[in-house]
Amino acid sequence: MEEGVEEVKVDVDQLQHVEHIVPDRKLRAVPVLLLSCIVFGLASAAFAWTTLRVHDRQMSAEANEKAVAFVLGTPGLQTSEQPATGGGSVTAFYSPKLHRFAITGHDLPSLTGGRTYEFWYRTSPDAAPKPVGNSRFNGPQNDVVVVSLPAQVTAVEVTVEPSGDAHTPSSAPIAELKFG
Repeated sequence: MEEGVEEVKVDVDQLQHVEHIVPDRKLRAVPVLLLSCIVFGLASAAFAWTTLRVHDRQMSAEANEKAVAFVLGTPGLQTSEQPATGGGSVTAFYSPKLHRFAITGHDLPSLTGGRTYEFWYRTSPDAAPKPVGNSRFNGPQNDVVVVSLPAQVTAVEVTVEPSGDAHTPSSAPIAELKFG
């Protein structure tokens, strides 16, 4: 034998024991690996879902801004503003040419308990009000809601209604905005 090299004797029984230990350790790593993949997958899905929701909100806000600008830029635009019963005020911008109006609330009381501000239009002073949309007007900035109408209007009313699509007003208008 050369100097510095030792002869190593391996017992066959010890070698078989080592062969059984290595696969057992590999098998114990599989659940950890699977769990890591699941956690990473869930985190990726949550990130993607959040990103899509933010993008959708941004696109919706941009579309609303364009619709508001389109209404406000129309020749012959009519404006009506009125203090609201209970505080605040409501302003509507009506385009007879487009049959659309944009409406915003200023300092209106926050609604609770499943209530919403409902919008109604009238085609003549004696016509029954017809539903046309709603808003909570509870954002940090005033909402501006753009509504398309089927006909010329003479007035837009705002009432406080239970959330959902009301077919007739259940309360007196808090504001009535007249046009024409």
